[in-house]
Amino acid sequence: MLNDVWMKIAQFLGTLNGENVKRESYVLTPEFEAALEAWKETEQEWEVFLETLPAEEQEKAEEMKERLEDFASAQEKRAYIQGYADCVQALYHMGLLKENEGLKWAEKMDIH
Repeated sequence: MLNDVWMKIAQFLGTLNGENVKRESYVLTPEFEAALEAWKETEQEWEVFLETLPAEEQEKAEEMKERLEDFASAQEKRAYIQGYADCVQALYHMGLLKENEGLKWAEKMDIH
């Protein structure tokens, strides 16, 4: 049940997360920009390296790269949603949000 709620929230937040990189509130950290630049410099080397491999190994290497990209994307989405959850909790602890009967913190729910 609790994961269902977070899945719905994740779907909604996914429409915000990185979808519109031109929006004013889009955040680019120095670490992200450095990693992106490093990848841009390495991407051509990657393609040249792949060409040195037999076709079967090229396919395997591309599959591994795709899995790594999928994993990184899943980590990013999880961290994004966690940030929202942390923000809501911070607002609650500042007294700006109130708990009510219909909405309780996961830590206070009996989910077993």
